[in-house]
Amino acid sequence: MNYLLDTCVLSELIKKNPSAKVVKWVSKTEEAHLFISVLTIGEIHKGIEKLSESKEKEKLHKWVNYDLKERFKNRIIDFDLHAATLWGKIQAQSELSGKGMSSIDGQIVATGISYDLTVVTRNITDMEISGASLLNPWE
Repeated sequence: MNYLLDTCVLSELIKKNPSAKVVKWVSKTEEAHLFISVLTIGEIHKGIEKLSESKEKEKLHKWVNYDLKERFKNRIIDFDLHAATLWGKIQAQSELSGKGMSSIDGQIVATGISYDLTVVTRNITDMEISGASLLNPWE
């Protein structure tokens, strides 16, 4: 089985005290089966850019620009036309149901569906309306 890691999973892994359950799940899953989205790269950059200038900000820039991109080389997935079409349907369904999934969550889950990947996230409640295969490593 192949997995698309949501931004919250990567953010958890770089915390000073990450969830033991998340660390265990990632470490027991074969690296070749883990994928990330270009959208996650964008979300991480957005978070970093909101920080004031500091050694921590510099460290995070190095992590995303070198470590993360190298680790997931050839496993960073584009948000393409098929995913965009799915996202439109999922987002409309979410809004019509009153659930209000964020656009970025909808785009990530649409990417997972488009590439037949299980989305690994803490945001199960937000994403379940999509019908995507979801996994919460915090549980």
